[in-house]
Amino acid sequence: MKKFKTSTPTNRTGDHITVVIGNKESRVTLVESEYRFAFGLKNAARVMTKNARDFSNGETHELRAFVTAAVILSFAYLEAALNEFIFLNATASTSTLTAEEKAIITAIAKEDLRPKGKQNLLQLFNMVLRLLNKPELSEDQQPFQDVNVVRILRNLLVHPEPGRVVTFSEDPNTVLSEQQKIIKQLRSPLRLNQNATFPRDVLTSECASWAVSVCEEFLDAFVTQSGVNAGFITSR
Repeated sequence: MKKFKTSTPTNRTGDHITVVIGNKESRVTLVESEYRFAFGLKNAARVMTKNARDFSNGETHELRAFVTAAVILSFAYLEAALNEFIFLNATASTSTLTAEEKAIITAIAKEDLRPKGKQNLLQLFNMVLRLLNKPELSEDQQPFQDVNVVRILRNLLVHPEPGRVVTFSEDPNTVLSEQQKIIKQLRSPLRLNQNATFPRDVLTSECASWAVSVCEEFLDAFVTQSGVNAGFITSR
């Protein structure tokens, strides 16, 4: 029995069928199917956001489950979208990039030029822009600032650690929101009050909607800045 290995993206896109045509009959000898994730992950994040809204007044554990899923899926969508951007516009034969640009981004796809150490996925977006001689997305402005907070929140949910936090104090001068760094980072985008704590006041339907929206805005900004047609992955 002949074995086939799953392959990395090639210069072909879509599904491909190999047909042998004979004198009396024709037959399909091989079918190669392409799979992608960005579009599905974005839709899944939206579904989780809708579920979070529907369960806003329901059981806390159900609401948190949907919000957690929405945040994680939103950031996964960004990673998948960048990988597909590289695939569709650097390795595909239909790419509008020059041979030199393709070679550089192909090196990124093979991880030769990927960020090391403390650098993260968002900085990889800027690396691609830099290699394309395009202006980078400013880390001090939106949507970079908010999407970076989504990244931090996502990391807290994917790599969870237990902890303790004061959720009530009879002292009227106590500001509970000063206890946790993530609350300070989310205070403005989620309009948290001075008594907000994580996770109680963060894992809400508003948080889910915000995370999905911010990730979509960030990808749109990246594609616009790049000047390259990214295909369906940015359709909203």
